Amino acid sequence: MKLLALFFFLTMPLRIYKDTTLPPNGEYRQPIIIMADNLTLNCQNSAIIGEKVGVGILLQNRRNVTIRNCRVRGWDVGLYGVRGRNLVFENNDFSGNYLDDNSNIEHLKPIPHGGMILNGISSSRVVGNTANGNVAGIQILNAQKIRVERNTTSRNRGWGIYLYGTTASQIYSNTVEYNNRSCPEWGPDAGCGSAGIVLTKQSDRNQIAWNTLNYNGDGIYQGNEPDLASNDLEIFGNYISHSIANGIEATFSQRNYIHHNTLVEDNYGGWFGYAQNLRFEYNTVKNSKVNGVEAPNAQNHRYIGNTFIGASLILRLEQSNTYAGTCQGNTFEKNEFQNGAKSATPDCK
Repeated sequence: MKLLALFFFLTMPLRIYKDTTLPPNGEYRQPIIIMADNLTLNCQNSAIIGEKVGVGILLQNRRNVTIRNCRVRGWDVGLYGVRGRNLVFENNDFSGNYLDDNSNIEHLKPIPHGGMILNGISSSRVVGNTANGNVAGIQILNAQKIRVERNTTSRNRGWGIYLYGTTASQIYSNTVEYNNRSCPEWGPDAGCGSAGIVLTKQSDRNQIAWNTLNYNGDGIYQGNEPDLASNDLEIFGNYISHSIANGIEATFSQRNYIHHNTLVEDNYGGWFGYAQNLRFEYNTVKNSKVNGVEAPNAQNHRYIGNTFIGASLILRLEQSNTYAGTCQGNTFEKNEFQNGAKSATPDCK
């Protein structure tokens, strides 16, 4: 990987073999490599400062490692962890690493730059960290059983929290705001594939709950092609507002359960095109700019107990040259429509 090659051209790394506590509030202009298992690195708020290339903290094939209270800035990647188990990243600040803009990232492929990247890890925790002002805050790839809790990932020019092929994980109580992007196709701060939380490439069986997501490209972006969809998600208790595109997008997904969320003044509160067996229950959708929920070719959706305030619910048939157009088997119970909101299902069975 290019990042790792660059890493070794930098100043001689600080290699960590055992429990290590750095002097408080210092500055280190060298990368750190974790060389052993079963240890804790406590930076005590010391800064690991780079010169825009390489990796600030690197760990590979490690078990039972904790990294806490480190400030890592000025690197291509603040922290890169590949293959590991029982890792803890706690109260670190991975802000101010690689940043770019003005290109479309709608393809949702991993970005090999930014705040922190974890690839191929399991049974680990990312708790109480900050990752602001990068191209992406926290990226978790090909992982399982990860708990991402009480982090702040804001003002990144792409994604706040990104899951790729990551399963059976919990994304709880994070603050994810102003993650937006520009691109030539759509213009300045137009979304361009950015989002607060992204789930793609079969990031199945995850829970996304109690997060605050304001002023992102999408609030929660799941999709956006059949082979990228994530299924069997539970999305609940989130507050999502002022999304440039959609509060929650779940295109092509199956069996997702979206309940007890509040969606306020997004362009669309929810966009669920081609989704199947979706449950959308007890949500409040308020003052969406276009529609509260729009679902082209919805199949076997259940809309129960929701409140739509000035934000309509539209299920419709859409003909496509690529995918079959079917809108059928949908259920509606006990929904409320206020301030001009309505429900419409043109051409659906």
